[in-house]
Amino acid sequence: MDQQQLEVILNGLEQGDARCQSAFYRHCHGELMKVALRYHASADEAAASFNKAMLQVFQKIRDYRREGAVMGWVRRIIVNTCLNELRGRLRFSSVDFTDEGLNSFSAGPEVYAGIEARRLLDLVHALPDTTRTVFNLYVMEGYTHEQVAAALKIPKGTSKWHLHQARTQLKERLLQQAIHEAHILQK
Repeated sequence: MDQQQLEVILNGLEQGDARCQSAFYRHCHGELMKVALRYHASADEAAASFNKAMLQVFQKIRDYRREGAVMGWVRRIIVNTCLNELRGRLRFSSVDFTDEGLNSFSAGPEVYAGIEARRLLDLVHALPDTTRTVFNLYVMEGYTHEQVAAALKIPKGTSKWHLHQARTQLKERLLQQAIHEAHILQK
């Protein structure tokens, strides 16, 4: 969809045009449904959050000031909707975690190189809900620990601890998979 088509659709959304809503929904679905899938353990929960978020987009389209990319604005609504859905189920215990504890994890982006996106998503889905949510906000959405703490109403140290747990668990699972694959290749 080019910028001119997008402008026509945005104008139609402001008027409540159902055809524009349908076209915009389809436009957003492919890319932004993946965002919802990262936060939820099941595709049904992700679809429900995505649909709820899109309803909010249609209701709040007049609030979009057309400053910056509309997809970024929609993405923010989807993330916030997923967080609101999860907030009641996530369980946090306050953890005092300093940056010194992060030094034990030294894997950089090369750890994830060569991993298929689907496989990495499966590994992230296997994380506990709370840990997965912190990981998604920090790594995938680019939040700082302060922003994660504010979004989830937790101490900053708890955010750091969950990120450390996520990275540690992902590293362990990647290592286990690599060992398993190497063992299969040796046979």
